Amino acid sequence: MSDSKIIVCSHKLVDLPSNSLFLPIQGGASLSEDHFFQPDNTGNNISDRNKSFCELTCHYWAWKNLKNVDIIGLNHYRRYFNFR
Repeated sequence: MSDSKIIVCSHKLVDLPSNSLFLPIQGGASLSEDHFFQPDNTGNNISDRNKSFCELTCHYWAWKNLKNVDIIGLNHYRRYFNFR
């Protein structure tokens, strides 16, 4: 069984469903003073390019920084999979 995460990119605080697969990440955290989810400006990152690359700064962060994760899914800003 592989370990999977679905990153949910957001640039503002939103309510998310409770699911261990979801990992909310704040896109463009280096361009903001408020941090409410896992920021995309830690470790190896391109957070300062968020105005040009949008949610891809979150995807880049996950690719370079998530360890022991075999599958990474991506949900665009505040749009997430409904498993019902």
